[in-house]
Amino acid sequence: MAARTKPGKPGQRGGRDLLGEAQDLVYQAWEILNLKRRLTLARKALAISPDCADAYVLLAAAANSPAETLELYRKGLAAGERAIGKRAFEDDVGLFWGILETRPYMHACACLAPSLWDCGQHVNWTFVFGTSKSRSLAPARTKSAAVSKDFNSH
Repeated sequence: MAARTKPGKPGQRGGRDLLGEAQDLVYQAWEILNLKRRLTLARKALAISPDCADAYVLLAAAANSPAETLELYRKGLAAGERAIGKRAFEDDVGLFWGILETRPYMHACACLAPSLWDCGQHVNWTFVFGTSKSRSLAPARTKSAAVSKDFNSH
């Protein structure tokens, strides 16, 4: 059975936890030009922690079909949600950009949106702005033929 990480508190990733180790492999993979080696590191990252959203994003970028790409981005989004925990979606809305641990989740969101569009699933995505320095991306609950930007004054 693979080791799993527990959802952490945003902003408090300390020590050498499994998700941190997996994310470090992804950072290394981003620096490698060789696609095969890059994908190997992404798979190793997922073996260390299945909650490593950026590893799924790396794999999705090299997928063979739009359907496979979409599936991997969805897995990345789910991994990001697990990694930051449900509480962050209640307590930190509008602050995600300033919390480093939420960035892999937002990365998966940002990649998922055009992938959904490419597969004919036109979803309305909302960009939520908290302060001038905090930006979050979240799926709206309605389907639409266009992508919109809604601004929140929190």
